[in-house]
Amino acid sequence: MHVLFPVVPFADIGRPAMGVGLLIAEAREAGHSAEALYLNIDMAARIGLVPYQRIATNFPPNLLIGEWLFAAELFGDEISSPDEFIRDILHPHLGDDRDIYAAMRQIRALLPDYLDACMAQIIARRPDVVGFSTVFHQTCACLALARRLKALPDPPVVVFGGANCEGEMGWQMIRSFPWIDHVCSGEADISFPLLLDRLSGRREPGPIPGVLDRGAAEAPLRSQGVTQMDRLPYPDFDDYFLHLAQSPLAGQFQGHLVFETSRGCWWGAKHHCTFCGLNGDTMAFRSKSPDRAFDEITWLAQRHKASRVGCVDNILDMKYVTTLFPRLAEAGYHLDLFYEVKSNLRLDQLRQMRAGGVTQIQPGIESFSDRVLKLMDKGCTGFQNIQLMRWCRELGIEVAWNVLSGFPGEEPEEYAAMARLIPQLTHLDPPCSCGMLRLDRFSPFHSRAEALGIRRMRPARAYFYVYPLGRRELSRLAYFFDFDHEPGCEPAVYVSPVQAAVADWRNASLAPEGRPMLDAEFDAGGVTIRDSRAVATARRHRLTGLAARLYALCDSAASIAGLAHATAEPEARIEAELADLDRARLIARQGERALALAVFRIRPPTIQAESHALSEPAVA
Repeated sequence: MHVLFPVVPFADIGRPAMGVGLLIAEAREAGHSAEALYLNIDMAARIGLVPYQRIATNFPPNLLIGEWLFAAELFGDEISSPDEFIRDILHPHLGDDRDIYAAMRQIRALLPDYLDACMAQIIARRPDVVGFSTVFHQTCACLALARRLKALPDPPVVVFGGANCEGEMGWQMIRSFPWIDHVCSGEADISFPLLLDRLSGRREPGPIPGVLDRGAAEAPLRSQGVTQMDRLPYPDFDDYFLHLAQSPLAGQFQGHLVFETSRGCWWGAKHHCTFCGLNGDTMAFRSKSPDRAFDEITWLAQRHKASRVGCVDNILDMKYVTTLFPRLAEAGYHLDLFYEVKSNLRLDQLRQMRAGGVTQIQPGIESFSDRVLKLMDKGCTGFQNIQLMRWCRELGIEVAWNVLSGFPGEEPEEYAAMARLIPQLTHLDPPCSCGMLRLDRFSPFHSRAEALGIRRMRPARAYFYVYPLGRRELSRLAYFFDFDHEPGCEPAVYVSPVQAAVADWRNASLAPEGRPMLDAEFDAGGVTIRDSRAVATARRHRLTGLAARLYALCDSAASIAGLAHATAEPEARIEAELADLDRARLIARQGERALALAVFRIRPPTIQAESHALSEPAVA
């Protein structure tokens, strides 16, 4: 059988679709032919790269902008008018963003012609099966094409899968939309090839775990997940790079690679972060061997002549720090790698990662408040987050992160303290955003809502403007949800000082004269600290003697007792020296703990961190 995978708006055009690339390879391994059609690139060519990528990547996904843009093609007058959607859903979040509203109206006007052109490309490839993978805001675009396909005299089989089809979401989708023949729920590496075999007559009729067939009365059995990651084929991204090269967008940007070295989350398997819904029903951690990971990364980079490579894993397998990254460094590959990590990495681990090509990480910082981090079940502290950011700045690793707020049980004072702290951190990478908790399906906040303080959970408001379905149906279809806080709790009020401080931080990082600096250079006589932050008490500080030694020891979070032990000085003297450093805004204090804020450009040669640092776990 010949399988076609249309990649529809608003998938990011900057990279190929990981799941589609893998399914192509798996279908071929099973003896079928398969290809991808990157229709998202065609849409970006029509409306322009900037407006397309803004819709695809810049806005909160629970606004469902991409879904709404295609919804009128599906449901017509059954859904709310554009003016209502903009007024009720977008304007409270985006304000008077005339450029994006104009782009949205342009997209809706060209959709009939765009969809006709998409259909012509699909029909020309004569597929037996069309597989739609829907993640975040791609469902309505997939449905719009599926409806047109099923109107053909001899339609192909239509199969839906992807994150939006997991669990009861897929079950509701096939019940609500008659243009879908089958839904693959959960990991489809095993179930989708089996479905192809059944459709082609190679396999006897009968149920397949993870596959829901039209007309079936019940939700499917859970899909069989991959347990041996090394047995997966290399993903096929040829169609992406060919489509991009033949597009009017060719030369405007360079697409980057993606790869996968693990699934699940080793931290979440022990302590599921309360807001995280990324893993669905597949939390169990599985990873590829270091040898396989090395072979795949280098093969992809060589095949596509790309150096920028993003890992789609939810968390770094820590064994790669001493296996994969040293091997990449020894091989001399000049890659720009991205990984998601836990924020309590050590400096030596970061050094190994940087040597192996890691230039950007997403460490899930979320907050500098220990109490709020505990409500998230993050397994780290605010000081660990700051020291990671300092070390990454020292090593040339970009830190991508967000501030999250609005957690049930949090105290407003925690945000007042963060607002006071943030002006001292403007020499470090600012957060990408500062927003409220988003309630996602599969997160503990969704599955244990009442126990965790979530009140009146319901589908996110935007769903009611996109789908002409009832509340019960939307509760099964939705991935994003709204909820109420306890009476009298107003996060939008007490978080506003943090949002203002973050805005100043971001502006400072983009200043024409360059981002602020707080750099420390140690020498035999002490340490010189240069400070260009707005809160600087002096442009240059010179520390000698005990003050310099304490500053070196505070490279990682240290206690007064630990510092007294390391220096053989009385705690009263340690406290007096720390108070001076705090007044100079060169350290952060939290109770008995202290942390240096400067980036160590020239490190002290003799300090042993283990003699003074708090016993905070490095990796778990």
